[in-house]
Amino acid sequence: MSRPRPGRPLWIAARTAVALAAALAVVWSVTRPESPTTTRLPSTAPSPPSTTVDALAEPRARTPQAPPVPARRLVLAAEKAAQKAADPGMILGVAVTDLHTGAHAVGGDGDRPFMAASLTKLIVAVDVLDQLRAEGRQLTEDDRDLIHRALSAGDDNAMNVLWGKHDGAGAIARTAARLELSATLPPESTEMWGDVEVTAADMAKVFGHVLRDMPPDDGAVIVEALSAATSVATDGFAQHYGVLHQGASPRSYAKQAWVPYAPAGYLLHSAGVVYDGRTGHAYAIALLSIQPYTSEQAARDRLSDIAAAATADLDR
Repeated sequence: MSRPRPGRPLWIAARTAVALAAALAVVWSVTRPESPTTTRLPSTAPSPPSTTVDALAEPRARTPQAPPVPARRLVLAAEKAAQKAADPGMILGVAVTDLHTGAHAVGGDGDRPFMAASLTKLIVAVDVLDQLRAEGRQLTEDDRDLIHRALSAGDDNAMNVLWGKHDGAGAIARTAARLELSATLPPESTEMWGDVEVTAADMAKVFGHVLRDMPPDDGAVIVEALSAATSVATDGFAQHYGVLHQGASPRSYAKQAWVPYAPAGYLLHSAGVVYDGRTGHAYAIALLSIQPYTSEQAARDRLSDIAAAATADLDR
């Protein structure tokens, strides 16, 4: 996504951004809590897989005594880093979900609407897979390729095809209703998929659905593509920033989004999943930002610093 946006208040601007090196080897079950605040550790007895997580979800060293890092701590660290690094006028929406316990934490602007830009690609891909599953149909190789290109290389042409072929505006509405996304809205113009509205809180929920609710085969399509995010997108924008500041891998993957923000700045998002090697916990983390009056590289560096601070307590 590279269409400039006028420098107007956020609520207005929001209306107008490989397969893995080795195939996923293990699918493990994330125990669903009875409520988002209920912590239930997995049983030591084997159980059939029911959710999608790659092999690296297992802790590197089993240390049952190591407590998980609270999701709220990640949010607070991100906001503290933003306060230190941000230029005046920067807006940051942040939300984190511990995908093991379901604990969900939202920052001060985590429920504030942003223009989704290329985050829309993830929502549409999720709906395509959910709809096919509900209808008992298989994902075609053509659609698999389109999803992979849209999510890994940020290919807008692939997204254009998916949007037109699979009722993109309807996909946004369906996913919002199905996942109970509080502020995700289709674009006013059905052709402008980048104008979808999202919040950081809703994007964290989307990743919760991918890893906790979708059948493993479907979730793997999403995870494989995001884990293979190229260093440079098809439009030439460098993608390794924010959650991907250390690059994409099965332990750290994300959907990135960017749009030049007139008169001089960037709308820059990074929403994905990181793992803690000590405990095996997976965290969905969504960082959505508007950064006015800054350069492209400075905006990327700033969001990378915020992501690094948010995940500093995790063994990545």
